[in-house]
Amino acid sequence: MKTLVSFVFILASFSAMSQKFALEGLVIDKEATSLEGATVYVQSIKDSTTMAYAITDKKGEFSIRVNAESESKLLFKVAYLGYKTYSRDIKVPQEDRLHLGDITIEEQLEELTEVFLVGKAPPVLMKKDTVEYNADSFKTLPNDKVEDLLKKLPGIEIDLDGMITHNGVEVEAVNVDGMRFFGEKNGNIAIKNLPSVVIDKVQVTDFKTDLQKFTGEASDSGTKELNLKIKKGKNKGYFGDVAGGYGTDDKYQANANLFQLIEGKQLGVISGTNNINMSKGFNSLPDTDTSNGYLESSFVGSNFSKGKWNETRINGNYRYSTQNRETEQKTRRENFLPDLNYITNSKKNSSGDSDSHTANLDLKFLVEPKNKSANNSVQIANRTDFKMSNSDSFNQETTQSTETNGDLVSDYNARNQGVSDSYNFSNNFSVTPRLGGRRDYFHIGLSTNISKDQSSGKRYSENILYKKNTTKIQDQINESENLSSNISLNASWNKELFTDFRIIPRYWVQVGNSTNEKYVFDYNTEEGSYDGFNQRLSTENNYLTTTVRPALGFRYDYKEFRFEASGNYTSTFRKYEDEINVARNFKTDFEYLTYSGRIQYRDANGYKNINLHYDQNVDVPSIGQLQPVPDVNNQLHIRTGNPFLEPAVNHDLRFQYQNNLAFHNINITGDAAAGFVQDKIINTTITDEDLIKYTTYTNIQGDYSLRGNTAITKTYFSQHANMNFNLRLHGSFRNNLSIQNGVKFTAESSVIRPSISFRYAYDKKLDFNASYSYALNKTIYDTDIYDDNAYFVQNLQLNSSIYFFKDAFLTNKVSYRYNSRVGDAFDGDAVFWNAGLGVQLWEGKGTLTLVGYDILGKNNGYVRTISEDFIQDSQSTILEQYFMLTFSYKFGRFAGQNMNINSRPGSGMRRIRS
Repeated sequence: MKTLVSFVFILASFSAMSQKFALEGLVIDKEATSLEGATVYVQSIKDSTTMAYAITDKKGEFSIRVNAESESKLLFKVAYLGYKTYSRDIKVPQEDRLHLGDITIEEQLEELTEVFLVGKAPPVLMKKDTVEYNADSFKTLPNDKVEDLLKKLPGIEIDLDGMITHNGVEVEAVNVDGMRFFGEKNGNIAIKNLPSVVIDKVQVTDFKTDLQKFTGEASDSGTKELNLKIKKGKNKGYFGDVAGGYGTDDKYQANANLFQLIEGKQLGVISGTNNINMSKGFNSLPDTDTSNGYLESSFVGSNFSKGKWNETRINGNYRYSTQNRETEQKTRRENFLPDLNYITNSKKNSSGDSDSHTANLDLKFLVEPKNKSANNSVQIANRTDFKMSNSDSFNQETTQSTETNGDLVSDYNARNQGVSDSYNFSNNFSVTPRLGGRRDYFHIGLSTNISKDQSSGKRYSENILYKKNTTKIQDQINESENLSSNISLNASWNKELFTDFRIIPRYWVQVGNSTNEKYVFDYNTEEGSYDGFNQRLSTENNYLTTTVRPALGFRYDYKEFRFEASGNYTSTFRKYEDEINVARNFKTDFEYLTYSGRIQYRDANGYKNINLHYDQNVDVPSIGQLQPVPDVNNQLHIRTGNPFLEPAVNHDLRFQYQNNLAFHNINITGDAAAGFVQDKIINTTITDEDLIKYTTYTNIQGDYSLRGNTAITKTYFSQHANMNFNLRLHGSFRNNLSIQNGVKFTAESSVIRPSISFRYAYDKKLDFNASYSYALNKTIYDTDIYDDNAYFVQNLQLNSSIYFFKDAFLTNKVSYRYNSRVGDAFDGDAVFWNAGLGVQLWEGKGTLTLVGYDILGKNNGYVRTISEDFIQDSQSTILEQYFMLTFSYKFGRFAGQNMNINSRPGSGMRRIRS
């Protein structure tokens, strides 16, 4: 502790002795027009390291807080897309302020395709609607992948489920050099396998569909898209890594990746195997995320891509994966009913083996007009996907139910085992011609999907009912086969009727057909065989659906505003026929109108974005919700459909606000939403004295919800230090209606969750980040039958990396979680500490790391779940403590030169592609 305090004191003293001043000025062009969004930065003349940067405001003004340290002269630069880079030397003033006056930059007469910057570029650049991070400005560990790099970038977060957000806005797609990697939209393979050291830039833009990119349409998604730009030269290059590790309790992991880049082409091969609960990629130091069960997995894949979104392009990939998973869970659940409260204690364990083959082929051809000045190009696209998988599974469960006074009600035991095979083929073909110079276009697409599933299994369940002194047994085998096909046609026309006003008619039709055969046989005790045909559970059915949806939309652009409105008329027909049990048959149709509208404001530079969006959609009842025949597959819970159900109509109103105050390095985001459901479909359940549940479905009115989020991000940057602060607030409210044992009641659930995070990096020697969140959960009932409840959950995470002796590093990841209301049999708090001590070898090509996972052995797999009629505490088997020694080796060559493994400040001239 004393050492850390001394270190901080030395840093503070050094900062106090250095020369600091405010650098101000105004950036204009030759016409004296103020230029907003220009990047202004100061570099060291000694090693070209960027010391400070800023973005000009609406008036073209800038103000940079510069820490000159011991320098007497600095290099001042201005970069703006479409203009020549401005550069001049400035003397460090004795005063605390230096005003440079008007700075005139010249237009770039030739089209700018490459910008050469001497030294290190600023860590963050604004380019109209694009935020660009310079990857070399953020220190990563030698073994880190892109996922680890993203977590260090200001404003980017990755949650426990792997969802990426940028300043609170969901990232919908991740590309590599403008192309999908292994055909994945979410980029999961890319961020878990690409080494962070090969990334040059991370670009964040508004998400656009391929159709919007081709036609030039503005984004209407409200989400973001990441593009990872790879470091490369003019010639072909390649890079890759091999890694392996072995540890206590026979824990292991191994990976080998090879990637080749040629201008406009990508070729990649990935492979790996491990038994530390990772499905993809190599990770020398896992995050402090609880990993339930035990997972052994192996995978191999290859990918080929050629061409970006605005070129004729091809992407083909293949992946094979195999997994073996084991889980074990114990659960205590308090159940609350209007006339009955009871407690269930359960133990479950399962195991399974699975493997899958996945292949994709995505082709897009651009037919350009002979007259280059025309805008009549045509895009012809076809995407084919195939997946084959099989699995072998087993699970068993024991559940004991008691009344609140401890009296036994039932003992339930079940075992299930089965094997299954599935095949899926889909194809999507489309043609999109652009018509004239007004961005008019016509789009038509044809989609087909064919799937086949086969399975067989054996199921045994025994339910001892103590009040009736009886035992109910199900002992069955089953075989099933399902074949389904869907074909759909969609067409749309986007036409500008007059200036900035467009009409957008659409038409969509789909036809689906599925046949399902399932045969169930009961065990015959007299014959000692499974020969008793069970007609209630068996089926031979055919299900036919047709849906027709014409739609009409309008759009009007006025200055920085956009107004949109659309309406849809949907007619859907459903017909179900079962040859074994005709009582399941039904024929129905639904017709309904839906509407949507949006008002958007976006300033010219894309810094401020405001949306007000209303959307209406319909949930049509499913097969099981409509069939008036009891489903007795589970003897503890019998379900019966309701053929008189109406579709549920969802109304959603959402407000979104994004404002990038680039001049102050501040980003503000917020959203608020309200939704209510008309004719919501809910379960209505009756639980008898033996705790057997009987559920049917009904429509109900009065369900609504409210939610809101806001976030503020502030970034500080200097020659040696980089700091980022993030403050968030989330709130939600849900008015949820339920019917239990004939009693209708309402549960009002609310959540308030403030959170704060901080990151500090110093001179590529220290990297520290911390985050804290506090969630207060409340549920209030409108009846005295249930007790109101409230509890809170705290989460604290601390991550640090210290670099010493030039090539050595120590990294720690610590998390703490506390739940204020837990059952007596479970731990309310958990501490999770992972650490790694490593050293780089052979000029950074090799890395040796000793890893400790859950060093304290204090992590647990506890989860609390609360609904309107139960509180459940569960604890799962988790990946336990281990220690592992890992080794990785990186290699690569670009433009005939070895890849720069160790990125250091002042590395000289670099090429930035615009």
